[in-house]
Amino acid sequence: MITMRVRVFGGLRLWRAGIEVELGPARQRAVLAVLLAARGTVVSTSELVDAIWGDRPPDSAVNQVRRLIGQVRRLFEPDLPNREDGAWVKPMGDGYRLSLDARVSDLAAFFALVDEARAAAGADAAQKYEQALRLARDQPFAELPPALTGLPAFRAIETARVQAAVEAADAALGEPPAHHLLPLLQAYAAAAPLHEPLQARMVRLLTAAGRRAEGLAHFEEIRRRLADELGADPGTELRAAHLDAVTDPETPDPARPAQLPLRVAAFSPRPDLADGMAAGRGSGLIVLNGMGGSGKTALAVDWAHRIAGDYPDGQLYLDLRGFEPGGRQLRPVEALATLLLSVGATPNGSADPSALGAQFRSVMAKQRMLVLLDNARDSAQVRPLLPAAPGCLVVVTSRNRMPSLVAREGAWPVHVDRLSSRASKDVLALRLGAARLAGEPAAADRLVRLCAGLPLALSIAAARIAVSPRMSLNDVAAELAPAGRRLDGLATGEQNDDVRSALSWSYTILTAPAARLFRLLAVHPAAAISTGVANSIAGADVRAALTELATANMITPLGAGRNTMHDLLHAYAAELLNDDARDRLEAERRLVVHYVHSARNSYVAFRLRPPLDLDPPPDDVFAAFVPDVAAALDWYDRERAAVLGAVELALNRGWLREAALIQLHLRPVRSVRLDLTADDRRPGERTLRGIEALGDLELEALMLREMAIQLKHVDRASAHQYLFRALAIAERRGDLISQAHVLRVLASSPTTSGQDRHRDYAERSVAAARQGGDPSVLAYALNVLSIVLTDSGFMNEGAAAIAEAYALAEEAGMTDFQINVALQRASWAYDMSEDALAVEVGEWAMAHSPPGNILTLYSASWLLAKVYHRLGDAVRARTAADLFGELARRHEEALAETFSAEKLAKEQADIDRVLAEPASAKGGK
Repeated sequence: MITMRVRVFGGLRLWRAGIEVELGPARQRAVLAVLLAARGTVVSTSELVDAIWGDRPPDSAVNQVRRLIGQVRRLFEPDLPNREDGAWVKPMGDGYRLSLDARVSDLAAFFALVDEARAAAGADAAQKYEQALRLARDQPFAELPPALTGLPAFRAIETARVQAAVEAADAALGEPPAHHLLPLLQAYAAAAPLHEPLQARMVRLLTAAGRRAEGLAHFEEIRRRLADELGADPGTELRAAHLDAVTDPETPDPARPAQLPLRVAAFSPRPDLADGMAAGRGSGLIVLNGMGGSGKTALAVDWAHRIAGDYPDGQLYLDLRGFEPGGRQLRPVEALATLLLSVGATPNGSADPSALGAQFRSVMAKQRMLVLLDNARDSAQVRPLLPAAPGCLVVVTSRNRMPSLVAREGAWPVHVDRLSSRASKDVLALRLGAARLAGEPAAADRLVRLCAGLPLALSIAAARIAVSPRMSLNDVAAELAPAGRRLDGLATGEQNDDVRSALSWSYTILTAPAARLFRLLAVHPAAAISTGVANSIAGADVRAALTELATANMITPLGAGRNTMHDLLHAYAAELLNDDARDRLEAERRLVVHYVHSARNSYVAFRLRPPLDLDPPPDDVFAAFVPDVAAALDWYDRERAAVLGAVELALNRGWLREAALIQLHLRPVRSVRLDLTADDRRPGERTLRGIEALGDLELEALMLREMAIQLKHVDRASAHQYLFRALAIAERRGDLISQAHVLRVLASSPTTSGQDRHRDYAERSVAAARQGGDPSVLAYALNVLSIVLTDSGFMNEGAAAIAEAYALAEEAGMTDFQINVALQRASWAYDMSEDALAVEVGEWAMAHSPPGNILTLYSASWLLAKVYHRLGDAVRARTAADLFGELARRHEEALAETFSAEKLAKEQADIDRVLAEPASAKGGK
C-alpha cells in the first residue's frame, strides 16, 4: 500500500509516497480539515455545509459537498474511479468519515501519546507527554480561516493541547529534575497566556528549577495581563503558586548557565531538516552549514530551545565571529576563557589554547550540557572548544562545510539550503499575516521567487512591508525585479544588516583565486555550471577554487562535476564584476568560445563533416570532450540553457560569427531531441540579420539553411525563400557540399509542386554530394532520395538508394544515422509486405538508439505498431502503440514543428486504426 502522511500541526500538509500533495482550493482544504478534526467520527453533510458556508449556503451546497468529498478522496487515491468508495474517506449514512491512525496522522499520534502518558507513571509518563507536546508544538491547522478553526471540533483540539501541557507540567514537577520539560512548556504557556492552571504550573516549574526570580516575574506578567484583558485578579491556584515561590528557600545554581539567545520572532520551522538534526545527536557534534542568510543561527537557536530540557546542566552559547565584517574572529584562547567563566570556573591564566582546552574538558567531564557555537570560521577555530563529555551536545553553525571536522571528529553535517516556495510563503505569512498574502497572491508568489528561498531576504522584504503600511507586496516585488538592483531592495538601511553585507562577509575571507572565480562565474548564463565551463571562464584549471567556494557555501555541488550558485549570490558576484569591465569581457569571450568548440565536438560525435573549418580552441578554453552520440545528447541535455544563453550573450556583444557557429553545430543534437521552438528561432533570426550585414556569404548560406530547417513546417514560404537564397549563394561560390545540403532540405520540405520536383531536388543533391566527395553528405542525400522514390512508388529504386546510404553510414561510423536509415529500410519492408524484415530492422533501430532519441522512438513505435498489428501480435502492437501515443502527447509541440501536419495526422490515424481494429490472424496471436 502507498504510504500516506498527514500533518495538521504547523499547517495542513499531506504526503503520498513521500511526495507532498497540493491540497487544492480553500473549500477542498476546509473539507479535509473538518474530516481530520472529527478524529474518525462521522461528519454529516449538513455539518460540512455549515463549516464551509455558515448560515448562507447556496442552493447547490449539498452537490458541491459531494464533489469536494470526491476531490478529497483523490488526494489519498488519485486513481480512484468516480462514485467508488475509497480506502480512506468512506460514506457513512448521511455523512463521511476519515480514519487515520497514529502511523499516518500527527493529530492521531498526539492523542495516542497523551493516552499512553495518562496510563503511565513517573518518568515514563513525563517522556510520553514530552513526545506528545513536541509533536503538537506548532499551532494546529495554521493558515485556515478563524471562522473554521473556531468550530467546536477544532477548539477541542486546542483545549486538548493545553490540557496535555498542564498534565505534562504535573509529571515534570513529580520527577527530578523538575525543569526537564520547562523550555517546551514555556512555548505552550506563551500561546495560552490567560490559562491560569498552566501559568500556575509555569511559576512552580521555574521555582523548582532554581529560577525563582523568573517565576515571580512570570506571575507578575500574568497578573497584569489578567487585569488588562479580563479585568480580573489571579485565581486561587495561581496565587498559591506565587506564594510558594515567594517562600521557597532554594536559591538558583549560579554554575548552571542558560545562555541561549532569544528565539527569532515568527520563526518558520524546518521540518525537512529535523530528522537529520535528530540523527546527529548521537554523534555529539552537529555542524549546520549553509550560505550567509540561510537561517542557520535561527534554526540552531530554535532547535536548541526545543531540546534544552534534555541537558539538565545548562546551555552555553558563544558567537565565534568567524565571518564578522571587521575580520575579528574570536581566537580559541578567548573563546575558552569565556566558556570556562560561563560554567563558573576561573581560567588557569595560560595563553596556550591546549592548556585551556584541557581545563575546559576537565570541567565539563561529568556535565550534560548543550553547547551552541555560532558563526564559526573553520574547523581549526572549533576543534579546541569541544568538550569530551559523552553527555554533551555541541551544535556548530558556519558558512563553511567543515569537512575536516566531519572527517576527524565525526561531526554530523546538516546542510541548511534555501527554503521551498511553500516554506518561503510560510515565512512571509508569519511576518505579515496570512490575510495579507491572500490579498496579493500573485505578488506573494513573485516576492518568494525573487528572494530565492533565502530566509534573510524574505525577512527583510517582510520587514519593509511591515514598517511601511502603505507599501504593498507588489511594490517591494517591483523594486526587487531588476537583477542589478535586487540587493538594493534587500537592505534595511542599517549598517551590516542586509543581504549584501551577509554575502560580503563570506566573500572577504576567500583566497584571491577563489574570489576571482566567484566574480567571474557571474557571466555564466544558467543555474548549473560544469567544471569545464568554470575552467574556461577563468582561463585556467580552477578545481581547487571550486572546492573552496563549495566549502564556503558560495556554490552548491550538484554532483558529476557540476555546481550551482544561489540567485542572490549570482547578483552579488555580478555587482563585484561590474567594477572590472575588462575582466568581464574576457571571461564572456572565453565562455562563448567554450560553447563554440563544445558544440562543434558534439557535432563531430555524429561523424559528420563540420559546416566550417575552425582553428583549435585557445589554450585558455577547455571545451567539453564528447566522444560519441550518447555523450553529445547528454552534454546538450545538461548544457542546453547555458548554450542558448551563450548565443544570446554573443549576439548582445556583437559576436555574430560565434553566435552562428554555436547554432549551426547544435543541429544534430537538436534534431534528435526535437528541440525547435519559437523562442529558439528568435536568436537564429537575429543572427541571420547580422550575418547578412557582415557580407560573409559562406556563413550566410549556412544560417539561411538552418533557419529554413526550423521554419519549414511553420512558415513554408519563408523557408523556401531562405533555401533558394542559400542555393544561389552556394552555386555562385561553387560550393558543392552546401548545394547538396540545401537541395536535400528542399527535397524533404513540404511544397505544392508535387513529387517530381522533390525527386529532382533529391537527385541533384545526390549528384552534388558525389561530386563533392563527402560520404556523410552523400549518405544523407541518398536517404532523402530513397524516401522520395518510395513515396512515389519506385520501391526497388528506393531500396537501392537506402542500401547504399546504409553502407556509407556503416563505413563512416555514423551510428545515429544508421538508425535513421534502418527505420527507412523497415518502412520499405513494411510497404513491400516483408513484415519479418520490418520487425527485425525496426527493433534493431529501437534497441541501438541512444537514450532519449525521441525521433527514433517516435518513428519506430509507429512502424512497429503497424507491423505487429498486421502480424496479429496484439500485445506487441498495443505496447508499441501506447509508446507512440505517449511520445505524441508529450512532444506534441516539437513534433508539429518538425513534421508536417499532414504527416502527423496520417501517423495518428494509423495508430488509431491499430487500437480500434482487432489484430489479423496472420501471426496467430
